[in-house]
Amino acid sequence: MLHRWQVNLAGVWSTGLPFTVLNVNDVSNTNPGAGAADRPDQKGDSALPHRSVSRYFNTDAFVAQDFGTLGTQRGNQLYGPPSRHLNVSLFKTASLHKEATLQFRAEVFNITNTANFASPNAVLGGANYGQLTQMTAGYTPREIQFALRLQY
Repeated sequence: MLHRWQVNLAGVWSTGLPFTVLNVNDVSNTNPGAGAADRPDQKGDSALPHRSVSRYFNTDAFVAQDFGTLGTQRGNQLYGPPSRHLNVSLFKTASLHKEATLQFRAEVFNITNTANFASPNAVLGGANYGQLTQMTAGYTPREIQFALRLQY
């Protein structure tokens, strides 16, 4: 019954990309007029016991430094959400005539319909600070496709 059936699984799991919290204005005065140009002071732990879309990291751990000074936060010390998806395909090949075959294909991309968020808004004092507001580049929700392939 399972003769000439083929099942394929392809999964992708990766850690989140590093990011840095930045001040909304140039507080250090090293790049006058620039926005999101320098790092603030870090006053506490940035980790949260339970992350959410509305608060991905401890936003209270960062404060703008004194004017004309450099902030204490290290660059790229925080990591965005992980990215993951699972693709599944099912093929059935049937003989038609002599050397001709017909293959039915069913393919499901991101079968679990897992959302993959980009790094959170990390501009201290900016809109949606600490929130996940965008999907990763190239994110695709669940897609299903069917195809027939005639081979002779």
